[in-house]
Amino acid sequence: MKHVFMIILSLYIFHSAFSQDDNPPMVTDRPDRTESAVTVPKKTFQIESGFNFGWGKNEGVSTKELGFNGTLFRYGIADRFEARVGVAYAGVDKENEITEEKTSLSGFVPLVIGFKWNFIHGDGPIPTMALLSHIDLPFAASKDFDDGNVLHNIIFSGSWYLSKVFSFGFNFGSRIDWKQSDFTTVYTTALGISIAKWLGAFVELYGFLPAGEYSDHRFNMGFTFPVRNNLQFDVSGGMGISKNSPDGFASFGFAWRIPR
Repeated sequence: MKHVFMIILSLYIFHSAFSQDDNPPMVTDRPDRTESAVTVPKKTFQIESGFNFGWGKNEGVSTKELGFNGTLFRYGIADRFEARVGVAYAGVDKENEITEEKTSLSGFVPLVIGFKWNFIHGDGPIPTMALLSHIDLPFAASKDFDDGNVLHNIIFSGSWYLSKVFSFGFNFGSRIDWKQSDFTTVYTTALGISIAKWLGAFVELYGFLPAGEYSDHRFNMGFTFPVRNNLQFDVSGGMGISKNSPDGFASFGFAWRIPR
């Protein structure tokens, strides 16, 4: 019975993905770190999901991080306003090369809920602008990732279409830890390149600037493969460029807008 259900579900997804979608081509929030300034169309449901892997070493401690099926659900509540829910299952392995102590964590990370509001529709030199607000809910996380801290992310997103080939996007905002009264400034800049109808690329610089601690700056690049207006695959990778950044990271995944 289980196999029959999976076959039926797979056929439904395949049929939906390749059925006619009259909406314009998708604008996704993956695989780059830069959140787009565009919302999903009204009464439209979009799923963005993928796998990521990161590795690094800092002060004798090597770290490997895995993200399984990190998924963002987006739904257009109104024109230029969407609701967002993010879930992910993660694993973290750390090893101290001096003491040979090993630590392993696994489970669901805090549930993320929030919204995106596209408050300016760009035209010419005026960028498209959006406000994003997300809250991380630790009580919905597994024990290994429940630290009791409620994180609030407030991001302003902007983008310009520079030409038929190039686009530019940026994010600027803050991650607030209300329990610890800590503030981390977040920034991203990304250049998008439309190579062909079925192929896109991007290069990106982004980082985190926590108050009173070392900054974390990273470089990222990748490719997108639009199959249809409502289906896209992606692959990306990058490296850290500051002292406490990961040595490297990689990701692959997809985005799927379910036809109405």
